[in-house]
Order: sequence, then C-alpha cells, then structure tokens
Amino acid sequence: MSRTSCSACCRWLPPESFQRAGKKGRDRTCIPCRNDQRRLRAPLPAIQPDPVQVRINNTFNLWHGPVSRVPLRSYA
Repeated sequence: MSRTSCSACCRWLPPESFQRAGKKGRDRTCIPCRNDQRRLRAPLPAIQPDPVQVRINNTFNLWHGPVSRVPLRSYA
C-alpha cells in the first residue's frame, strides 16, 4: 500500500485522501487540509442576539444597582 505525505500537515496518507489535480495526478495537500483552508477563508455568520439572554444578562448585571465609577479604596 503506497502512502504520500501531505505538504500542509506532513501526515502520511493513502492516495485516496488527496484530490485529483487533472493532468498533474494528485494534489499535494490532503482533503482535510483543503477543507480547513476553505473554512478559514469563509466569513463567519453574524451572531443573532437572543432577547431572553439579553434580559437575563441585564437583570444579573443590575442586581446590586448601577456600578459606581469611584474606586473602592476611597471608602477605606
């Protein structure tokens, strides 16, 4: 069984793990590395705020009243 080294991750993999590159034979990077590169190029979708979580966060943060900007050492 022949194995080939990936040029990106340096793993020894069977030839089926590499995409065909037309007349060149097989590509030098394995399919998992190519998928990782594609994922890194794709932008991440925007995060939709959850109104229930926003309400919970606001309630938790304001539980003891608004935060004072005065340092605590002034009360010592």
